[in-house]
Amino acid sequence: MICLNALDILRRRAVLPFSWGELVVGHDFGLLSIRDIQAWVRSVPFRGPVSARLAELAGAELLRFEETLWAACAEATGRKAPRPGHERWSLAQDLWRTALLKEALATQPGAEDLAEAVEAVIDHVGSPEDMLGLVKRQPTGTRSADRHAIAAFVDRIEAKLLPPEDRWVALAAS
Repeated sequence: MICLNALDILRRRAVLPFSWGELVVGHDFGLLSIRDIQAWVRSVPFRGPVSARLAELAGAELLRFEETLWAACAEATGRKAPRPGHERWSLAQDLWRTALLKEALATQPGAEDLAEAVEAVIDHVGSPEDMLGLVKRQPTGTRSADRHAIAAFVDRIEAKLLPPEDRWVALAAS
């Protein structure tokens, strides 16, 4: 389920725009490779000196990739890189979770394949308790997943991510 173009999945399926926090979390979850992140950094219009260095790391310098990624995130956002337990981490985790689930819904035709994809999302990104019931094990040893239950789960998470309509104006002005 987790494929080579995870960043493209996030671009297509995320309900909110993504940025540095999602890169950090995607890397921590093993969804994004160093090359994916470096290509994205090269594509952004503004790069500070740390971001520029991150984009060009090679060879033995790659041993410092993670700390340079965190520093570049701080440089670009003015805040520390998100870490587990932080609100920005949870937001990025939910964006990844919903984008990957939406991709699974769009690309996995059978209930067994969909169940495998949902389990892959759980393995990579983790899951809130209500997500664990999305995959059912049959007495025959097969697994299945209910598309409607998955879509409803995604809708609930995305509803929490989106600010109320009256806050959009304030967000646009900030």
